[in-house]
Amino acid sequence: MLAGEQSNAADRTAIKIRRLRLRRGEFGLEIERLHVEPGELVVLIGRNGAGKSTLLDAIGGQIPAAGGQIEIFAQAVARMPARRRALHVSAIPQEFEVPFSFSVREVVEFGRAPHVGYLGRMRPGDRDAVAAAIAECGLGRLADRPLGELSGGQRRRVALATALAQDTPVLLADEPSAHMDVARIQWCWRLLLDRARSGRAVLAAAHDLNLAAAFADRIYLLGGGGLIGGGDPAGVLTRQNLAAGFGVTAEVERRDGRPYLTRIDPIQQATHNGG
Repeated sequence: MLAGEQSNAADRTAIKIRRLRLRRGEFGLEIERLHVEPGELVVLIGRNGAGKSTLLDAIGGQIPAAGGQIEIFAQAVARMPARRRALHVSAIPQEFEVPFSFSVREVVEFGRAPHVGYLGRMRPGDRDAVAAAIAECGLGRLADRPLGELSGGQRRRVALATALAQDTPVLLADEPSAHMDVARIQWCWRLLLDRARSGRAVLAAAHDLNLAAAFADRIYLLGGGGLIGGGDPAGVLTRQNLAAGFGVTAEVERRDGRPYLTRIDPIQQATHNGG
């Protein structure tokens, strides 16, 4: 058990990981225990290459585990048929790979594929879900525009709308607010938090530590091929953990009861010249 984390996993835990081992090329990641409950927004943090995207891909069934178990509502991800998995888990990937010739509306409609089948017809309820996701993400005026004409931030909103249209109890988000401007970044994280408060389980990866501190119910810090810490933001974002996970020194203040990092500086490594 990680310091600062309490075991509150229940039978209906949304995401449960036990003794997980992952391999991606030369990279290896081992997670002894991790969980996300319905109603929670949990954030993964860590350096580039710490394994945040690898872990999200494994939970979404995109890469197999080398050992251990990933469960979605007590069902092993490795044994879930693709369509059943897509009815339980939606994802906002770091790279949103969709042909740019498709319109925004057509792309968001892809989110309904698990509900209607890839050759099925959209029903009124499916069209309503697509329209609601487009409206919620502020894409109404762009709905008929080709994806290739949009900015990077607008395409991130399309990725988010597609996941919302999929309407799953578990949402995975890899750097969901990347390329967005300041106002949209705050909007994006509030939307994710609202999604969690509606009963979904949301697991997101973030680079901005103050965003993670402001919005997360719990944080997991990845580093060194495993977990350095996990628990409430104040218990994870400590000087010791930041030094171990990011190689930085930081002042940690409290703002509105949440930790806030200031004066972030790299730790100077000692060098030795000559002999």
